[in-house]
Amino acid sequence: MASVVVVGSGAAGLTAAVAAAQAGAEVTVVERASVLGGTTALSGGLAWMPANRMMADEGVDDSPAEARRYLQALRLGDVDDELVGYFADQAPVVADWLESATGLSWQTVPYPDYHPELPGGKPGHRPLEPQPREVPPDLDQRIRTAPNVTAPITYRELATGNIDWDEVADRSRRGMITMGRSMIASLTEAAEAAGAVILAGIGMDGLAQSGGTVNGVRIGPDVLSGRVILASGGFERDPSLVQAFLRGPMTSPVGAPGMDGTALRLALAAGAELGNMAEAWWCPAMTVPGETIDGETFHRLVLTERARPGSLMVDSRGRRFTNEARNYNDVGRAMQDFDPTGFQYPAATAWLVFDASYRRRYHLGPLRRDDPDPKWLYRADNLAELAAAIGIDGEEFTASVARFNQLATNSDDPDFGRGRSIYDRFVGDPNAPHPTLGPVDEPPFYAVHLHPGCLGTKGGPRTNIHGQVRHQDGNLIEGLYAVGNAAASPLGAAYPGAGGTIGPLLVAAHAAGSAAAS
Repeated sequence: MASVVVVGSGAAGLTAAVAAAQAGAEVTVVERASVLGGTTALSGGLAWMPANRMMADEGVDDSPAEARRYLQALRLGDVDDELVGYFADQAPVVADWLESATGLSWQTVPYPDYHPELPGGKPGHRPLEPQPREVPPDLDQRIRTAPNVTAPITYRELATGNIDWDEVADRSRRGMITMGRSMIASLTEAAEAAGAVILAGIGMDGLAQSGGTVNGVRIGPDVLSGRVILASGGFERDPSLVQAFLRGPMTSPVGAPGMDGTALRLALAAGAELGNMAEAWWCPAMTVPGETIDGETFHRLVLTERARPGSLMVDSRGRRFTNEARNYNDVGRAMQDFDPTGFQYPAATAWLVFDASYRRRYHLGPLRRDDPDPKWLYRADNLAELAAAIGIDGEEFTASVARFNQLATNSDDPDFGRGRSIYDRFVGDPNAPHPTLGPVDEPPFYAVHLHPGCLGTKGGPRTNIHGQVRHQDGNLIEGLYAVGNAAASPLGAAYPGAGGTIGPLLVAAHAAGSAAAS
């Protein structure tokens, strides 16, 4: 019987553990944190799985060939075409396997692809999410809590706005969970039912090797023997690695703590070839003073807030610089644009600006519509005073808002194309006169500070379609596998759609777990 050690308990690690254990291997999952789930537990739990069997029921035709066509249209940066093709072919297969192999039950989400107008792009239902499920209290307590999720609502409900609050209250009474925590619960139960042992609160000190073959992990003076699957996330929480590798400023990681490059350093020590090291799953982030996670600062992803009418984004010069309604990855990349004249990244300090009408109608992160204005929310009676309060040029700022208001009144944005994409309109407000364009003209005016952030890094050891780590000499490192953000993403700079992080890692983890067990 093969022995397999999985390092990390997010969706990547647990999926690999299920695959390996159900294939007959003796599996141990080692998780450094005291709770399971990693960044997956904080997420919406969406998995971008093109050509899934449920799309036809929603009236959307798809195929692996269409997925490959779309991913080819997004080809930018350090792309591994073999792995991209493997993912496109295997996504529907692995989606079905997860339902048969675990207690997870999928439902589609009508989220459009992030670039649906490109060849092969689709208007919705490639993302899948786990349905709500009851969990016993002891399992619930083992899974990382999500401070950004305050009720057992599904992503489909959030995306469509069709929320039955009586149903949500009933789920709470029954101990049901949703989103990423639901995925982790199903994977944990399936792994343990297949015989895997999951050890939380256990850190590892290095890889055990013999003759160039990895044959276990070192935990203090002991060795836990087996083929090793690295699934412990990226390096976004290590400032030195961020500075050394990422393409631009990134100050506010929104994922779980502990993503400090452990897997990267272990792979490097074993001689791994690296790939896609400059990229991350970028996003704009906001930070509410006093919010923490595991004693570290908690940063919040800013998503639909940017797309709603009555708002715009400006940089440190007071200028609008991007289509605010685009997906968070592309807006996050825009925050890293370099100004050679000023020798600066002007959007590394950015502001989401909105007016009183927006404040009455919409939530902002944890701030509800009827909450009193907190100290971290800047407020002023006119635009010049707001510019002074946030430290930007008043003339540039007022001119930017005036220009935006003119475009919003005309319901078109030739400057940045806001509202022209299916995606833009989907994430806006369907009940507004225009789903994403509206003037910022009713005082008082507000601003919240936005920071360049990421969900996780995308670089790490290169792997083959079985998740085996490649050595710098062109060979494979025997006994070593890597999946998820612990491996080089094959997508380069692309983020194809909602769940574009989790979907590819589920496919890669299934392959790695199966291969390590054989």
